[in-house]
Formats: sequence, structure tokens, C-alpha cells
Amino acid sequence: MKQNVKIVFDRKGQAEKNGTGKIELYIYLSRGEKKYEVVGESDSASWESVALGKNIQSRKKHYEQIISAMEMLNEEMTIDNFTKHIFTDEHPKQAPSNIYNGNDLRQSFVEFCREHMKSENLAKNSVKGFNVVFDSLEESGILMTLADLTPANVCAYDAWLRRNNTRTDYTINGYHKKVSKYTKILWQLEMISSNPYAHVKFPKGKNKERNPLIEEELLKMRNAKYTGHIERARDLFVFMAYTGLAYCDMAAFNFDTMTEQHQDYTYIDGSRLKTGSNFFTPILPPAMEVLKKYNYKLPLISNQKANDYMHVMEADLHINKPISCHIARHSFATLMLSYNIPIEKVKRMLGHKNIATTQIYAKILKKNVEESVTENLHILK
Repeated sequence: MKQNVKIVFDRKGQAEKNGTGKIELYIYLSRGEKKYEVVGESDSASWESVALGKNIQSRKKHYEQIISAMEMLNEEMTIDNFTKHIFTDEHPKQAPSNIYNGNDLRQSFVEFCREHMKSENLAKNSVKGFNVVFDSLEESGILMTLADLTPANVCAYDAWLRRNNTRTDYTINGYHKKVSKYTKILWQLEMISSNPYAHVKFPKGKNKERNPLIEEELLKMRNAKYTGHIERARDLFVFMAYTGLAYCDMAAFNFDTMTEQHQDYTYIDGSRLKTGSNFFTPILPPAMEVLKKYNYKLPLISNQKANDYMHVMEADLHINKPISCHIARHSFATLMLSYNIPIEKVKRMLGHKNIATTQIYAKILKKNVEESVTENLHILK
């Protein structure tokens, strides 16, 4: 394919959603050596006239001249070589403000993040989470290029995340953790002079408190009489609550290939889809009853639908706690700890990478003890 520079509009399909889309220059040098550079923004009706503007056309022509010069000099057609030529031919005085260590600071930060993420072999759910953050970067329009990575702009992005009061401090901190991962990588690669997150600090916030079901509530759910979709949702909850599997891991569960027998129990030996970490957990009797009921092939219900049906049970059984697939996993953890299973073993069952995550459940259990004492032992003198 011939090396060229093209103008493209709304590559990410944001115009219909947001009213405007990005105008980018697509620079193709050779197989695997290509890049996109944001040069403007417009609505669908007028982007072509915007693209014909002097600044965009001048930059396009300049890049075409650089490519022609590289061909004449028989240089290797790489983005690195192309970047070194930017501004040095026609605009040498501007080079210091736009080039750092040979890197064009006008290149897309989001594009760098997405490309780097592809090489990380992340789980599907993790990729989804990072893409939500990358989409927010593009929507905000604040941290678009490497040159935009300043402490002031990071603070502006933080303010943008908080603009509608729809995100908690904890959620926003999660956004910053994902963005700062890549600013740190850029700094380590010496592509930017400083990591902007080293100079700012934001409130971390607290995660919503976990409120697992206690054993009596689990028993009430197991004994309830249901039919149809609600019955199947209840059975899936019971399976997760007595194995500790997350919904996505339960959906991928295969009895024939993922289980092994040890003495009186059958165990699930697998790896978490979310993190890739290994887990080894028993199928406790109530969960085994569910498997037998469905001939060892669990029924499939979407996570959202299962949660909807569980909320119906929540009201029907007068359980004053939110019931969801995720709460089933939490309930398993606290159940194991309440039976004095060592926390290191519970960590292995759940597939936690860090024992600090498992210790959260120990704190919940302690709180439950305190509440029980307050409610039931107040008559002691």
C-alpha cells in the first residue's frame, strides 16, 4: 500500500451521540507503522468544509512532504523516523515545544492507551472497564495529546468527572487509577518529562459497604418455592453463594473439565476471567444440589436479568438487603470465615490476588458480631 496521509472523520462514531466527532489525520507509512492525529472537531454536516481549512490542509501537506523526503532518503518508514522530521524542515523554531526526546507531544494520548492495552492480555471485563475510561477521556476533550498531560489538565479532567454529581469519589478514583497507569508508562518510557499524577492528589472515597446474607437468610432463600425464571435465578444465586464464583466465572463453568474430587468434596479448579488469577474452591452441598437439579449444566440467564429476579426475591422474602449475583460471592466469603476457615484458604477459594481484599470480609464479619451482641445481649447485666 502506498504511503499517504488521509483525513478521516468520526472514526469512533461519537458524532451521533455527542453532536460532534473528531477530525483526524491518518498517517500510513508501512505495515504496522501508522498513526492517527486529532486535528479538529466538527458536526457531520460541516466537517468537510472544516477539513478544507488552511491549518488542516497545511499540516496534511507538510506530512506528505515529510513522507516523500523519507522515501527519497531511503529511510526506514517508521513512526519514530517520521516524528523526528516533524517541524524540523519547515518549522524548526517550534520543535522544542512540540518534541520531547524525539516524541511528538501532539500524538493522541488515548490512542497510545488503547494500543498499549492491546499488548497487555487483559481479561474481557478489564478491557471493558478501561474502554469506559478511555471513552470518557475522548468525551471530555481535556487529556487528548501527550502535551495535554499536565497537573492542571488532570485537575480539569477530575472536575469534568464530577460535573453532574453522578460519580462517587470511589468511582472517580478508579478512573484516575486507570489513566495514571498510562501516564506512568509514558514517563517511564521517557516520552513525557513528568508524570502529572505525581503532582496531584484526589480523594479516594470508600466503596459501597458489602452487606452479605447470613446463613439464616441463605437458608430462607434455599427453601423458598419459586417457578420459572425466578426459580432459576434463585438456584444460580445459591450456586454462587456456596462456591464463591463470580457471575462471569459461573457462566463459564464446565463441570466435566473444571472439577476434581478430593475425599468428600468436589472442587472447582479454574482461573478468574476478570483477573486471570487461579482459584480452587469446594462445591458445598447446597451448590451440588443445584448442579444435580440441572444435570450438571447450569441454566443461562444474563447478569442483569438474574439481578432483576433476585430483587423480586428480596422483597418477597422480606430480606432487608440488596440481593445480587455479586452479593452471593460476598456471602460465601463471610460464610467460610464464620466457620473458621483460615483467611489464606478463603483467599485461594475466591482467587484474590491480594489478601487485603479478602480481609475486607473479615471486617464485615466483625461488624456482624458487634451488631448481634448489641441486638441480642443487651439484657445482660
